[in-house]
Amino acid sequence: METVQRAIDYVEERLAEALELEEIGRAAAMSVPNLYRLFYAMTGHPIKEYIRKRRTSEAAMMLRLTDLSAKEIGFRCGFDTYQTFVKTFRRIAGMTPGQYRQADAIYSFERIRLHERMAYCEERAVYERYPDVKVIRLPPLSGVGYLHTAEREEGLEEEACRRFQALLAGSGLDPSRMRLFGWNVEPTAALTGAASFAYQMMAVGPAPAGSQPRSFKEAAEHAALRPIAIEGGAYATAWTSVESGQVIQRAWNRLVSEWLPLSSFELGDHGFLEEYQQWNGRIARMKLYLPVRKSKQTDAIHIVRREPVRVITFRAEGDDGGTRADEAAMRWLRLHDSFADSPHRFEVFMSNNLGMTFEGRSGYEIHLSLPADSIPFGEKDGHAGQLEGGLYACLQTRAFGAMTGVLERIYRWLGESIEYEAAPDRQWYTRYLPEEPAAERSIASLERQVVAETYVPIVPRIPNRKDE
Repeated sequence: METVQRAIDYVEERLAEALELEEIGRAAAMSVPNLYRLFYAMTGHPIKEYIRKRRTSEAAMMLRLTDLSAKEIGFRCGFDTYQTFVKTFRRIAGMTPGQYRQADAIYSFERIRLHERMAYCEERAVYERYPDVKVIRLPPLSGVGYLHTAEREEGLEEEACRRFQALLAGSGLDPSRMRLFGWNVEPTAALTGAASFAYQMMAVGPAPAGSQPRSFKEAAEHAALRPIAIEGGAYATAWTSVESGQVIQRAWNRLVSEWLPLSSFELGDHGFLEEYQQWNGRIARMKLYLPVRKSKQTDAIHIVRREPVRVITFRAEGDDGGTRADEAAMRWLRLHDSFADSPHRFEVFMSNNLGMTFEGRSGYEIHLSLPADSIPFGEKDGHAGQLEGGLYACLQTRAFGAMTGVLERIYRWLGESIEYEAAPDRQWYTRYLPEEPAAERSIASLERQVVAETYVPIVPRIPNRKDE
């Protein structure tokens, strides 16, 4: 593995230059025939094809982030002629450089790090539907860190990254030659003072050129920088653009709500991560790291009968509907602290019609159960109602965001059932089962902390109706 990784590192440092296989072999201490054979065996790519794909990936990024001509980009990325660049780009990316510049698609073939590779099996349908999602094993990493705090959540990550890059440069470290990671931190008085939000940054990479004895600990003498380490672990990864916070949130939702419930993995106990891909001092793309572990059991779908539940409902529409509905529910709880402290242990439910249409809009709802003698009055954000009783197909899982993948599993099961079918006149919902009182939790943090029961309303299937 180490010899092939040396060959990869040699190629990566010289992608824009003419590369000779003999030189790569010498750098990796192996003959050209061995280089061909071992490189393919360890990476799954012939070495020449690996070089073409990496150059194409770098060119794709430059097409989106610069105004350079396609011809200039081709030469800068190591292609010997413009004709070769266009032909290679079209074959690998599926379109010409000019077409790619105008398209919404993202082509990315990232650098291979053999020590991060992880062997696993996945259902073909899941792999074909999410070909960009890869599960890797990230090794333990150490470097230098910076904790950014703010009073507002909006723009938190962007400002943290910008500030961190400036601090690194001021400490003699080159941010462009380092891997930059970030993750959200739960604010506490001891850690963040009065700040409401916190984001931890971490840089991993080489010490400054010409200063080999200098360690990260020495570089972190700046008051805002500290040595830091992460344990690593298994992660499902996917790339996303960074054009807006909503785009990044949709990419996270795709991993958590769609891919994870359909995969052979479950949510791990190690931390969520984001890695920033840099180009010319700018953040070009972001790599999402979802902590996972192999699922130890197969969840079973059960048929249950539910009683009606009186609730107060908080609804919000649009891409950020989940966040706004959550915030409205938390405001209501703070205003009704006597209700939160009552012997009645209220429950939290969620439903949405994301991916469907409701008067042309998508909606997200948070429901809080109410005691029988409680009648809300003068509510600004919520309205009283009930979740209907009746027959339901129930699947218990971890909480997965909008629960899209869980719903798909239930509806797929119903499609094959000869006994039951979905009831179109009742709404599905998810019931959260926290280990601690719900008032002590933010609804937005349910993915890691609670079990969820998703209920899809059903009715007995009428004989022969399936074939009508």
